[in-house]
Amino acid sequence: MEITKTNKDELNAQISLKISAEDYAPAVEKELKAYQKTAQIKGFRPGKAPMGLVKKLVGNQMVMQELDKMVSENLTKYLIDEKLNILGQPLPSDEQKPVDILNEKEHEFLFDIGLAPEIDFSVDEKIKIPYYKIKIDEKIIDDEIKRHQNQFAKAEQTKKVEANSYLKGNVTQTDKDGKPVENGIFSEDTMIAVDVIKDEEEKTKFIGAKLNDLVLFDIKKAFPNNTEIAGILKIDSAKADEIEPFFSVLITEITTYTPAEVNQELFDKVYGKDAVKTEEEYKAKIKESIEKVYDDESEYRFAVDAKEVLSEKFPIQLPDEFLKKWLKVTDNEGKITEEILEKEYPIFSKDTQWQLIKDKIGKTEEFKVSEEELREESKRFTEAQFMQYGLPLGSISDEHMQSFIDKNLENEKDRNKFAEKVIENKVIKSVKEKVKIQEKEITLDNFKKLYE
Repeated sequence: MEITKTNKDELNAQISLKISAEDYAPAVEKELKAYQKTAQIKGFRPGKAPMGLVKKLVGNQMVMQELDKMVSENLTKYLIDEKLNILGQPLPSDEQKPVDILNEKEHEFLFDIGLAPEIDFSVDEKIKIPYYKIKIDEKIIDDEIKRHQNQFAKAEQTKKVEANSYLKGNVTQTDKDGKPVENGIFSEDTMIAVDVIKDEEEKTKFIGAKLNDLVLFDIKKAFPNNTEIAGILKIDSAKADEIEPFFSVLITEITTYTPAEVNQELFDKVYGKDAVKTEEEYKAKIKESIEKVYDDESEYRFAVDAKEVLSEKFPIQLPDEFLKKWLKVTDNEGKITEEILEKEYPIFSKDTQWQLIKDKIGKTEEFKVSEEELREESKRFTEAQFMQYGLPLGSISDEHMQSFIDKNLENEKDRNKFAEKVIENKVIKSVKEKVKIQEKEITLDNFKKLYE
């Protein structure tokens, strides 16, 4: 077997694998003998068919299987042994000739590869990157208190609909005068949250209504989102556009939520028993929690800005045509059209350039990942999930947290994801220590506008 690499230019190369019959014949012969021992061929007892017949029936198939295996294994080994830093994966070359195993004893397999460019740069204080600190005002703290109050609100069955009520009822399709439509849509025991009704005029139709009242409403004004309409009417969301908007609901049950009082009971539910004992401590704890979240937001934004600044500062040329071809060839679902490729490729290119910059910094600084760092990253991931669903971190014991961490790390894909995140965090920290930071205080609203 002979393997060679021919450089087409600095970013593209072709690998040739020449495999002769002498290379694959022993393995094919072994497979044929193994097959012969168990083959059930008409006219012969199991395992007694002559080798000539076996070769005639499955010989070519086994040659192709062995060639595929040898190509795959030796191509992978060559890339590793030669320490080739490639982008994407090798692709069969357009110059590849058909394989003729009947008339040829030597076969050549050609693969195109995209090479990662050699890059050299220096990160220092000449580079300026903004760092945004979100200002925490009383309104933000008050909003968090209200969120806690609503999260632990007390549910009561009531006889009158209020702004914070949930109602259950039977929804019927009507004409514009409120008369039921013959063979129209009927949804029994549907839940409607009054506070999520978008149109204020529609919302007032519900507020003040009582048990067994019939409320006429325009469902498309109340719920402009087709997914919400589909959920209420229990229909396919694709049909929501087609229906007329007039409906009635016969109220069969009203549940009203009374916000929790700001007292020791609420403190314990949010942060654990006796962790907070006064309202001042409660607000301080909220501020501390928000600061942690906002610090994470600031760090994330810095990472975004660092990526933008460094990518612009150190532009990297990529084997674009190869990568576009690779993206299309590996699109098993056939979703990437030429139009989508041209639109999305600049994003992919920018991400790839950042990956190369990140890898270069990581290798230069010789960053490693310890098991302890993996566990800490898994913990951060778990905490973020809890906060995303509005669950207080104080509600989870250390034992359960360790269980979540262990479960996350059992999955090899998740382990790799956490390891990449640890390395990226180290890269960003290194960049932050070396560049000139332009710290800016900013309101939450203006911070959100940075992503618009």
